[in-house]
Amino acid sequence: MRTLTATNQRVQFYLTYTTERPTTTAKRSRLNALRSSLEERNIMLDEAFPNKQRDVLDHILYITSAAGIAKVGADKLAERCGVSVRTVTSAVRALKETGEYIVARLIKSRGGAGKYIFVDKKHDNFREIMREVFSLSDYKLAQLNAEPIAEQKEAQSVGAVSVDSEKQSPNLNISFISKQVKDKYISGVANAVKEEIEKESTPSREYVLEYASNSFQIALYDVLNEMPYHKSIKAVRHVLALRIGSDCDAKRFSKAKDIVHSIAMQLAEGYVFENIVAAFSAALEKAVQYDVVAPIPSDKRPIETSKVPFYDWLKERD
Repeated sequence: MRTLTATNQRVQFYLTYTTERPTTTAKRSRLNALRSSLEERNIMLDEAFPNKQRDVLDHILYITSAAGIAKVGADKLAERCGVSVRTVTSAVRALKETGEYIVARLIKSRGGAGKYIFVDKKHDNFREIMREVFSLSDYKLAQLNAEPIAEQKEAQSVGAVSVDSEKQSPNLNISFISKQVKDKYISGVANAVKEEIEKESTPSREYVLEYASNSFQIALYDVLNEMPYHKSIKAVRHVLALRIGSDCDAKRFSKAKDIVHSIAMQLAEGYVFENIVAAFSAALEKAVQYDVVAPIPSDKRPIETSKVPFYDWLKERD
């Protein structure tokens, strides 16, 4: 499985707007859950994380106990735990092999691997993190073998709501509504942050290379850069390339090209688009959902050039 990547802006945004804070109690609870899970597979925790590797594990579990996600460099992790970078690498490898944590990387503008990104698969925020930070849909999560864990958690939640607990349904509904409000707020702010970053960007291949986490994003930029499209498309070609998503495949890539070409044809015919990026994103979402490339409505119809004869209705006619 390929290593997931994300930009520092996305991870930092999610951490900034998370109200929870790490606690030793939450860390201890997660450690016990991990120990039980390993023992069910006849693996002892001390054997999987011997000596100083256990200190590294404790720290990772602590920093992810709040939001379910954390970012830290190998050197900084080694410094905090008083171990070597090699010990950190071994501990991270062992953690990844447990199957209960995703070990991703921050995207760097220049060569080399970025900081570690640790994501707890059993945390309540897991789906939200994968959607907001890594732009992964539920379908892609299933491919990452995350779906069984989520289904198990949902089954436990359903089983916990027994007849005796029906009296508590108002509180459960309030919690559910609060979660929806939080999700909507985070999503809205995330989009605002993303738009601000896009406004300050330049339509260069370097920008795409810095933020892209999928080869199809770079390929789309190259296509848009080479085609003789309208200047309004050229001005946002870097944004359009990234908008196809880090989970883009060959099918979506083909749809994206068709949509841009359709927009270009309408521009050539005199149609006007108030926001090409928004029109492209909406059309791509519909194309992926319905498996077709739907017509893209522009904001205005072409201006008619033919003149209509003027009729003076105040003047009497024979």
